[in-house]
Amino acid sequence: MVVFWMLLASSSSFAAMDAYDSMYVNTLNMSDAEAAAVYGVDSSKIEVKPTRQELQEEKEPEYVMRDYNHREQVIVGVSVMLCVALAMVMMNNYNPSR
Repeated sequence: MVVFWMLLASSSSFAAMDAYDSMYVNTLNMSDAEAAAVYGVDSSKIEVKPTRQELQEEKEPEYVMRDYNHREQVIVGVSVMLCVALAMVMMNNYNPSR
């Protein structure tokens, strides 16, 4: 009896899947207006925006002049490396098995 009910329930779910598959519409080669008609979208609410390429073409290239302070970078780098070297030397003398 249980097996019968399980088969009955599974057959109804298969029927629902077949109905869904038959409603599938491929919109790959459709225009936006055709796809909107298939899905029932109101075309008056669709907002037309410029593409990313059009936005990039409108802008002129902007160059930012970066002024690096190399002396400051060298001082910071040397001090960090000295701290790392000091920590390595201190950790080398630590042996918990003694």
